[in-house]
Amino acid sequence: MVLNDYIERKSLYYDFKSGLKLSKAKIADVMPIANNMRMSDEKECAMVGNEPFDSLMHPIIEHPDETYTISIGNTPLAMCGTGHLDGSLNDAVIWGLGTNDINKNFRAYIRSSIPIVNYMQADYDYVMNLVPSDNYRTISWLKYCKFEFSTEKKIYNGYELLSFYRCNKFKSSIYNESSRPVMH
Repeated sequence: MVLNDYIERKSLYYDFKSGLKLSKAKIADVMPIANNMRMSDEKECAMVGNEPFDSLMHPIIEHPDETYTISIGNTPLAMCGTGHLDGSLNDAVIWGLGTNDINKNFRAYIRSSIPIVNYMQADYDYVMNLVPSDNYRTISWLKYCKFEFSTEKKIYNGYELLSFYRCNKFKSSIYNESSRPVMH
């Protein structure tokens, strides 16, 4: 696909009562986020051998329909998205990289966090990812957003990581498929 197709594509917009806006990510969002990325998110990019710019561009090109920008006014606060786990259409990796401007708009960000995560997870039974075990602020935010954590720690490139996950109770078959009696 040509680069202009990504720029020209129709965008989804959703305004939250908090003043935040969720929209399809655009290439124009990458530099403001990369240049103002939180130190903890820069560290996560470095852990996998990427610069912030590359970590933001890759999902826009590979998963344009599942990559979003969270902004307030004309200021991008974060980019986030999902991508299918290998071999699964129902499970995904969920991710987010934010700027220092999140702290300036923390209340609005917190108020909109669960609806944003619910929106991103709507098509999946299960979403997951890894977080550095010393990133207490992100771990606290993930718990607030109803993510659960594996007790087993993983080591990747010398860093200790925790696996976090969230099941979609609205999509799970136990909740939305009609039950029928078993005939013996």
